[in-house]
Amino acid sequence: MVPYHLVNKDKIRADTYILGILVIFYLIFVLTFKIEAIFNIIVYPLVALSIQGFLKIISSLNKRNRERGNKFNQILLGIIYIFFSLWFLGYLISFPNITSKTLINLIAFPMVIVGIAGIIKSIIIKIYSLKYRIINSIIGGITIGICMMAFTSPIILPTSIFLFHIIAFSIVLIINVLGRAALYLSEFGLSLVSIRNFKVFFYIISDYLLQVDSNGNLILDKIKY
Repeated sequence: MVPYHLVNKDKIRADTYILGILVIFYLIFVLTFKIEAIFNIIVYPLVALSIQGFLKIISSLNKRNRERGNKFNQILLGIIYIFFSLWFLGYLISFPNITSKTLINLIAFPMVIVGIAGIIKSIIIKIYSLKYRIINSIIGGITIGICMMAFTSPIILPTSIFLFHIIAFSIVLIINVLGRAALYLSEFGLSLVSIRNFKVFFYIISDYLLQVDSNGNLILDKIKY
């Protein structure tokens, strides 16, 4: 195995700032929105469980993970995670005191953290392309603006406004994913134009480490726990 530094120091510093802002903003969120403060304790872990289910399925289907145990069990476990989390989320949403405003606030909180993270990473981590650092800073600013607009909406939202926020969140989420993919890939001189490079992005954000050898070739290493 070719030796490499596990994590860039700027990346560690950026993650530290993001964690600090996350804690501060979460405390403000809890003190500001009472109902959301109660339900987020259950909702966010369920969303994380659902995402973990999807990742288990994708990881099991990955040809690089042939050394793992029974793939069928992993896929079945992923399906159980997704089914249980979505079923429980649906049950919580059916509560009479859960309004459309509550749902918007619960969605806006993680989205604003995504926007802040994009700005911090773009400012601090210098190994990324300057062009994509600027683009991600702009995307982060737009994301924060949309989330602030959602937070300051009326207490009870008309259906049309609720749908507007959901559509807006969906669009900025997709833009954030594409922008972050282009940012991370720029570290290795790769472009998002090629769909094959988008697969590399998923390796970067999962439990893989990428490095460039002396010949300019990408080397993909699995992190062993």
